[in-house]
Amino acid sequence: MLFPLGGTTKDSIIRVLSVSWPLSAIKIWNALVKQNHDISYKAVYKSLQEMQEEKIIEKIENEYQLNTQWLKSTANTALEIFKGYQGKNKIAKHEMLVNFTVYRYSDEFYRILNLMLLSSGEIRLASKSPALLLRNEAKKSFLRERYVNALLNKIRAGELVYYLFPTEVAVELLNGKKRKIVLEELKELEQYPNFQIRHAPIHSVVKMAIIKNEALIGLAAPPHTDLTAFLKIEGTELSELSELYNSIFANAQSLKTLIR
Repeated sequence: MLFPLGGTTKDSIIRVLSVSWPLSAIKIWNALVKQNHDISYKAVYKSLQEMQEEKIIEKIENEYQLNTQWLKSTANTALEIFKGYQGKNKIAKHEMLVNFTVYRYSDEFYRILNLMLLSSGEIRLASKSPALLLRNEAKKSFLRERYVNALLNKIRAGELVYYLFPTEVAVELLNGKKRKIVLEELKELEQYPNFQIRHAPIHSVVKMAIIKNEALIGLAAPPHTDLTAFLKIEGTELSELSELYNSIFANAQSLKTLIR
């Protein structure tokens, strides 16, 4: 929501910064205290750091304000919802409303992906780099680390997860310096039958995440390594996309075929 009515610290900070900006951390804390919020400065500062990582706010010198790109995205989403309620943009069964988002921040893909993990039980994933098998590297990014932890919790909870990545990457990982780490991760994960991981030729693997009614599909630069934009697809049902993924996954190979 543009001006959240919730009672979380982050909601309160958004309301403060929607009235006056930019403000220092101490001024934001003072504003919250004046509004009868029983909260410590440390808690406010922690929330500010997380919101900056999530691109909800931006820091200019020592002061904070709402991120204009986040405001624009939120406003566009609210407008689409409003049109839907006005009957101008209703989604018929099997019809898909497609939102194309130009990729601007390195963690934007993972911010949306984290929300998808929370809203669905079953998920299909494909990636150029298997973050789940490279957890230490994932710690370099707050949202990427959160994604890996959320995915692990989903697997451990017995929810169905399909995971696909390129054969070329699998060969490099299993024969390079990271072999021991990757094998240890695989050994831990193989105890969960609900987790299916396979590899396929790089030309058949597109960065994507698919749940029942939402999907992310990444667009890559010519070297096919850097995510430059992604399609966010929403609809009442995305069974066609799931079937396409299933077709690729069915012809993919188990990692055991590469382990010697």
